[in-house]
Amino acid sequence: MLKTFVADGDLAGSVTVKQYEGRYFPPDMPDIPSHLKRLQSFDADGSDVIICAYPKSGFHWIWDVVTMLINNTSSISKELPGKYSLELGLRKVEQSPPRVLGSHLYYEELPQSIRQRKCKIINVIRDPRAVAVSSYHFFTKIKRSKWNGTWAGYLNLFLNGKVLFNDWFTYTQLWEGVRQNNPSNPMHVLFYEDIVQNPCKEFKRLAQFLQLDVKDSLIMTIAEQTKFSNLQTFKEAAIRHHPLAGGMFTGNKYPLYRKGYLYKINKRE
Repeated sequence: MLKTFVADGDLAGSVTVKQYEGRYFPPDMPDIPSHLKRLQSFDADGSDVIICAYPKSGFHWIWDVVTMLINNTSSISKELPGKYSLELGLRKVEQSPPRVLGSHLYYEELPQSIRQRKCKIINVIRDPRAVAVSSYHFFTKIKRSKWNGTWAGYLNLFLNGKVLFNDWFTYTQLWEGVRQNNPSNPMHVLFYEDIVQNPCKEFKRLAQFLQLDVKDSLIMTIAEQTKFSNLQTFKEAAIRHHPLAGGMFTGNKYPLYRKGYLYKINKRE
């Protein structure tokens, strides 16, 4: 069922989502009940890596990093990471294990096979203020659900969880509970802000979690290659080979690597 949320008071703007059992999905996502049922039949391999992140928290960035680490290469993939998003229509993955997949879903909503086979899960967390800014700019670029309201109007809806995949706060709290209650499941937390400030250190920790033997020199190269300016240029070139994806955005530009917006918080002693 389509549902439109209008910003409170005199704030301008509205968001239209597809609602199913209290969850908010993209409005053009067809037959959600059937899709989620098919998703449960997804056959995960025990070596699969699942990147779980609230939207605009760094999934596309980390997908490229993990793919490079696993393949022991400094070359950025020509694939668009969204192709490997579980909830956006993924049925068959044309990759050899270990596969790198992603999701904005809650842990309990993931395919059973992922939980049963204890696939490695990377939980990416980003400051909600930066998430709000990033998602605001993203939705001004996407054609089908273009945001025409004000920043204040969008922030109002974001803080009330009236956006795609519900609110950041619930998502983050639920995943914290999952990590505490499932100690036997291999999970690794990546804080977006830590990656921006020290990518080599965080990518080395990530390689250790994935049980990969990656040389420090390659990790340094990956950190350089996956700077936002480099990813943006590379993916905008790659999208020319994906006409359907290119047609989703205004100007046919890939808006998923904008600035890597980072809030700086003064630490108190």
